[in-house]
Parts: sequence; C-alpha cells; structure tokens
Amino acid sequence: MPFLKFTMILSKCYALTTCVWMLLSLFPVFIAGHALFNGISIQTVHRGMSVNISCNYKPSNDSDGFIVELQTNSTLCSVMKNNNSWINQSCRNHSRFIWIQETVQMAFEISNLQIKDTGTYKCVVTRTIPPPSVLLREETTFVQVIAHPVVSVSDVSALGGITTILCISEGFYPSALEQLWMRNGAFHNASFTNSTDKTNPDGSFTLHSYLKISDRAHYSCWVNHSSLSQPAIVHVSPDCYGDRDKNVWIALATSALLILTILIITAVCKHSRRAHHRSPVRVNVTPEPDLQSHLQYDLYSLLGDHHPVPCSPVGVRSSPQ
Repeated sequence: MPFLKFTMILSKCYALTTCVWMLLSLFPVFIAGHALFNGISIQTVHRGMSVNISCNYKPSNDSDGFIVELQTNSTLCSVMKNNNSWINQSCRNHSRFIWIQETVQMAFEISNLQIKDTGTYKCVVTRTIPPPSVLLREETTFVQVIAHPVVSVSDVSALGGITTILCISEGFYPSALEQLWMRNGAFHNASFTNSTDKTNPDGSFTLHSYLKISDRAHYSCWVNHSSLSQPAIVHVSPDCYGDRDKNVWIALATSALLILTILIITAVCKHSRRAHHRSPVRVNVTPEPDLQSHLQYDLYSLLGDHHPVPCSPVGVRSSPQ
C-alpha cells in the first residue's frame, strides 16, 4: 500500500514535471511567435502601385557600420552605411532604399507591383563594424497585391436561337469573387446561369457567366471582390438584345445584295469578253492599182493636152528612074 501511494505520487510528480518542461519548452516558441507576430506587418496594395517596407530601426551610434538588405527569395536591394555615408548600393526589380536624415528612419520602396510580387519581404539590418557581424533587426512584411475586376456585359445570342447574355469579370486577384445576375433589381435564380473561369498569364483570373433569357426584362451583372470598395453592377438594357435578330437580318440582306451585284457585274464582264473574242477579224486590203485604167488615164490626158506642132516642108525624094 505505501508503495502504491509512492508510485502514484511519483507518477503525479513526473506528470507535473513533464507539464512544466513542456510549458518551458513552449515558452520560447511562444515568445518567438509573439515577437514574430509583432514583427510582421501586412500591406495590401493594388496592382501597379508602390509599397514601403519599413526597417523599424534607428542607429544609435554613427561610428558603427552596418548593412541593410531587402530580402525575399533573394536579395532585392543592399546598401552599406560607413562613416555617415551610404555606399555600395545595389537594387533591382523596381526597388530602392530610402533614408530620412531628419527622423533617422530607413525603408525600402518597391514600385509598380504586380501579382507575382505578392509575398513576404524582410528588412535585415546587420552590424559589420566593429566585428564580428551582429544581427540588429529583422522586420518582416507580407505584401498582398490585389487587382480589381473589369466587368462587362454583352449579347452572345446565336441567330434564331435562345437569347443569351454574357457577363465577364477580367483580371482580378485573388481568385475569390462573387458574380451574380439580377433581374429587375432582384437577384436571379442561379440555376439559369453557366459560369467558366480561367487563369491568365499574369496570374490574374477571369470569370465568364452566361444567362439564357426569354423576356425583355432589365438584367444586371452584380460583382463583388475584395479589391472593390463596393459591389460593381453593370446593367443590360433590353434594347441591346431585343432588336438583334432584326439587325442581323438587315445586315445579311445587305451583304447578299452586295454579293449579288458583284456576281452580276462579273458575269457581264465575262460575257462581253467572250463576244469580243468570237467576232471576225477585219483586214484592210488595199486594192492593187489597175494598170489598164492608169494607161487610159494617161492617154486621155495626152489627148487632152493640145500642143501646137510646127509644120515643116516634107521633102519628096524621087527614086531614080
């Protein structure tokens, strides 16, 4: 019996010791987690804008030399302070170091943020002079880049088919988005909609929502996203799709008439060309001059040309008897 009591007491003490050691082992984690929680700031920035990553450190001794770095998966920017001057500055990816002499504050600025820039950034301050190197400060900032959707509506009905309208929300991030149809100011039954989404090359998202309608009511596309201060509503007027078939028929009739005119002109041109090739070839034959007529003309000309011929005595020779 005493042994059993001793065993129970020992087990309780062992359990208590274990709990104490567990609490003591968790205490540094809690402290570290608490410090990490205090050291993390979250900044939400719209795409294309800039963000400042604060280092939250003020040097206490001007004679100390230290390095300040902006780190993510790699080092984006690094500067070194020595003898009250900043040297050896190397920054990339639209980042730069900011030093405010009046308030003795330092920070990094990242401009033209894109969706791919979403992530965790650290400002690390390390003292290098006097040696050895000592980590002075490590400030962590999580940057969330968001992009608001561009909402548009259109009529995508096929000729003679059921009238279908389309709502598109393009280029939004993050992916969580609400997109609903409204009919005459009230939310429409979602069973009549069909949605498809896709991921764009820049990491943003696009959502297509189709709605088949059979009346001329006023429809609207309602979109809500974390990047919007209030939901976006784009209205669809019945005039956008009411006379669509009539306009399509007019366009088709005009096109058919134009094509028919072109065919008629082409046929007439071909017929004229064939008639020209089938007509006989006329050859101008110059008649040969009539020699007899030409001689008669010369003779008559000579007869008509009277020239006086002088008379001379004609000698008569007598033949010898």
